[in-house]
Amino acid sequence: MIFKATIAQTVFLLKKKESVGVFYVLFFLVIVNFISNVLCFQGRDIVEMYQPMKLLLLSYNRTYWNAANTLLLVQLYPLLVVCPAGFSLAREYQRGIRIFLVSRLGNFTYQVSKYLAAFLATMIVFTVPFLLEILLNCLSFPMSAAGDLSNLSIYNSAYRNGVNHYFMKNIYLYSPCLYAVVGTICFGAVSGLLGAAAMAVSSVIKVKYNVFLFLPVFVSLNLSTIVSGRLPKEAPSIKWYDYVLLFHDEGKSMLLMSASVFLILLFSVGAVCASGRKDCL
Repeated sequence: MIFKATIAQTVFLLKKKESVGVFYVLFFLVIVNFISNVLCFQGRDIVEMYQPMKLLLLSYNRTYWNAANTLLLVQLYPLLVVCPAGFSLAREYQRGIRIFLVSRLGNFTYQVSKYLAAFLATMIVFTVPFLLEILLNCLSFPMSAAGDLSNLSIYNSAYRNGVNHYFMKNIYLYSPCLYAVVGTICFGAVSGLLGAAAMAVSSVIKVKYNVFLFLPVFVSLNLSTIVSGRLPKEAPSIKWYDYVLLFHDEGKSMLLMSASVFLILLFSVGAVCASGRKDCL
């Protein structure tokens, strides 16, 4: 029952105008980035060409050359990630739809399927456009190219040190393309967690205006960049995008990333339990 309810809720969320709108925004950014890469690197000799995966919109490495497209994505992300599923539970409360769904599915099934659907729908919206870009780059650029946009030699100690800071470094060394695919899926999974967490807020706090549901994720992500600027230079980065962008070559704390993911999961599970308890009183 939970599986069927989750699939039905996921399909419903993916058809909503918010999900479709976010998908088209991300797809537009991907196409703009791809076209700019094609126009810039057309006719370039393979010896001078950069690794195609490092030209992706999600690639931190491309910021050494042109950060405009990736910076725009980073600025829009805290708002976009809430849109596919963040308002769905609040609207069902406001419109009284929840009563019919709970009476038909049962409170537990309704709550669990709702959060799983929010996670899956957001993950799909934030994964598919970037997987399409990987495919386009594989078809358009020579995969044997090995250049880095920092223009450092692969034998340079600074380059090797940067690669050692890559998340999932061993996958990158095996195959940059596989690394990009796995990294994109991880980016989508983190987006799904944030989308579900945004929806969880509406289950424990009743807001009059849904626009306030943007605030928890927006403030949390931007606060990480503000606080990071006040830390010593030798301290690991706490900026959120340093952990989700591909080919990031600066110091990071895996403990911090794991703790952040755990706290988001804990909050979402706690919200499911709390809202379920209130509904049963």
